[in-house]
Amino acid sequence: MYIYSAKKGDTLASVANVVGTTQQELMTLNQTVSNTLTEGINLLIPGKPSTLIHHTVGPRETLTTIARQYGVPVYAIYGANGLASDAKLEIGQILFVPQPISVKKEIDANGYLIPSGTSEDPTILRDATPLTFITIFSYHVTESGDIVPMSDQEARDAAKNEHEALLMCVTNFDGNNFNTDLAHAILSSSTLRNKVFTSMEEQMIAKGFQGVNVDFEHMQPTDRPLYNEFIRELHARMHPKGFSVSIAMGPKTADEPYAAWMGAFDYRTLGSIVDFLMLMTYEWGWVGGPPMAIAPIDQVRAVLEYATSVISPDKILMGFATYGYNWQIPDTKNNLATGISPNKAQNVAIEKGATVRFNPFSASPMFHYYVGSQEHEVWYEDPKSILAKFHLVYEMDLRGISFWVLGQPFPQLWRLVADTFDVRHLV
Repeated sequence: MYIYSAKKGDTLASVANVVGTTQQELMTLNQTVSNTLTEGINLLIPGKPSTLIHHTVGPRETLTTIARQYGVPVYAIYGANGLASDAKLEIGQILFVPQPISVKKEIDANGYLIPSGTSEDPTILRDATPLTFITIFSYHVTESGDIVPMSDQEARDAAKNEHEALLMCVTNFDGNNFNTDLAHAILSSSTLRNKVFTSMEEQMIAKGFQGVNVDFEHMQPTDRPLYNEFIRELHARMHPKGFSVSIAMGPKTADEPYAAWMGAFDYRTLGSIVDFLMLMTYEWGWVGGPPMAIAPIDQVRAVLEYATSVISPDKILMGFATYGYNWQIPDTKNNLATGISPNKAQNVAIEKGATVRFNPFSASPMFHYYVGSQEHEVWYEDPKSILAKFHLVYEMDLRGISFWVLGQPFPQLWRLVADTFDVRHLV
């Protein structure tokens, strides 16, 4: 599929006429609220499977020569960049150009689900397809080595119906925070470690999980060797019994063993032990920070370049944020952002008539709008940012993608997963 970035005055009907489809098809693909559009909204339009690559305009290049170079229609380039069909390009100008896919890459796709224990869970899983794994978040360890059970029957039944393998996510979350002291207590005691392993195994057998995903966060940097040993022991115990062992790791671009939080993640050692891992390549923009992209592609790329230098790419699932944030302006330390789904962000921009700006360095969309005199700034993901990040999976030959978190309305995402990749099914 291709991207069309709306220009001032565009409507679904006028765009449909330009790209050779129908207004209804565009409305269905993008779940827009009406025929009305706003400048900068990035729409998904029918076309051949493709990703998006970053292209810097060189001397004497035109839309036509660039289209010929990449083997795509001219309208796919000017459309994706909000340009006129006869636009004159400038040297150094950044364009996002479709990269056609001749053979789809087979990947593992994981989705984290926080189950509600209600009929809402099957609905979420039916909407979020195709996926290889559903990871239930999360089973909490306790200071006694037990694991707190979850009400996830509906979610587990739905995952089986969708032929998605189940992973049990085990965390050091204490109900309020990822607990540093709790992690240390477990990691530093052979008795507690063994009890945790036994508790994991009992839960996985009883509930039909195919593997365990460990997401310990905010660990002391000095617990680094203990965490390595914990994962090594876990793998040695679970793998012979047919369970996969995976972990979630925070993002970093170099190995700094004594860095707060990230120091405990020994990429090289952990990557050599586990079957696969999820990199949390998101949350640069977060609720307590200043307005910015949640997963800027330049930062995501930097993390992946480091990770693939010390871990086999066929073990790495790139993290992908399925949400955005809405900040009140001016931003203050006590003025936390609120979450917003990509579909809602898109439709708020349309309803408010806000111009959407696509930042070329972060490959992320954002816009401003007002409620009365209160200004808001929104950063989110959209079809254009999706395809730019999906290109990294091809470029770096990664194992796949891990989505945090399911339940955020984002129909374009799941259409593009199916269009861009062949998603592996294990059950």
